Amino acid sequence: MKEFPRTALYCAMFLAAGAASGLLGPSLIYLAGLIEASVAEISVVFTARAIGNILGALLAGRMFDRWQGHHYLIVMLLCVIISLVLVPFSFSLPMLVGLFFLLGATEVSVNAGGNMMMLWLHKEKVGSYVTILHLCYSAGCMLAPLILVFAEWTGQGYGAGYWLVALYALVLPFLLWRQPSPTFEARPNEVVPATKQKATFIAFLTVIFLYVGFEITIAGWISTYAVLSGEDQNSAAILVTWFFVSLSLGRLFSVALLRWISPQQGIFGLLLISITGSLMMLSDASLIVIALWLGLGCSAFFPMLFSFANSIMSLNGKRTGFVFVCCGLGALVAPSLTGPIIEVFGVATFPYLLLGLALLMGLSWLRLSAMTRSK
Repeated sequence: MKEFPRTALYCAMFLAAGAASGLLGPSLIYLAGLIEASVAEISVVFTARAIGNILGALLAGRMFDRWQGHHYLIVMLLCVIISLVLVPFSFSLPMLVGLFFLLGATEVSVNAGGNMMMLWLHKEKVGSYVTILHLCYSAGCMLAPLILVFAEWTGQGYGAGYWLVALYALVLPFLLWRQPSPTFEARPNEVVPATKQKATFIAFLTVIFLYVGFEITIAGWISTYAVLSGEDQNSAAILVTWFFVSLSLGRLFSVALLRWISPQQGIFGLLLISITGSLMMLSDASLIVIALWLGLGCSAFFPMLFSFANSIMSLNGKRTGFVFVCCGLGALVAPSLTGPIIEVFGVATFPYLLLGLALLMGLSWLRLSAMTRSK
């Protein structure tokens, strides 16, 4: 039980990271009004945050190999807190873009660092712990809109919601300071030979890139797809909530499930659900059912894949940094291309886009699995 305090601390940290990440979408109109910008103009903050994610992951990958893990996490958390406090005081679009660029860079550092610390702490037993970690992140994302609604209810406006998340996060640096950092330990014998590790790692990154693009495209566009298909706007907005509820419940269920199945078996099952969910969009099935099914397919894919990678190769800071660079690229590329594709070819192409991503994800996983089995 000596690992429990740090395990609980990383989970608490991921609640803060998820909440900080989840604030932007629900508060977009508030931010536009804050600086008197149009919705089209304010949408540039999504790009700023995604670019921050990519650059922050590159920096974090190197820094976690040079600094004590907790020390770097403390610096990144303090930057997150300062950014959250300053957002409601923004007076121009460039200032807001700069703050969300900083938030993107520091959020991803906390995300990458939490995953690494959990891996280094629990080593081969990490599977369920990483899943719990990501469950806390998705719970933070779900809590973010409720925090904003609560802040509005108190009469302080959405800005107070940013301060509430910052206030919660403020205690985390002090707790991290009191705990020793786990350290990276290279495997005495790698499952994948050194001569094959680069190709295997690239195959792993490809799966990560496609998965993140798949998840973020669903979360970012399913409501728009529903509206353009004739659904009521309020009903369409709730689809994202159903998606994340199912995603969170799937992660919770998988914590117990991983006691009886391997991450590889779990990944095959989740891929099957994702592909069938995409196919359901081509039928007359209820969009609520589809959102729930797709959320289940996405639920534990990342933590299971991360655990699988840890079982076949050593994940040091540099490698983990590249993992989150691919996460940032996945979150940027596919969702950004979805809008122009729908505009040019029509809304009916959206299910085919999801199906294509799911199939590519499946093929990439089959290639990675085959490369591993051949060792």
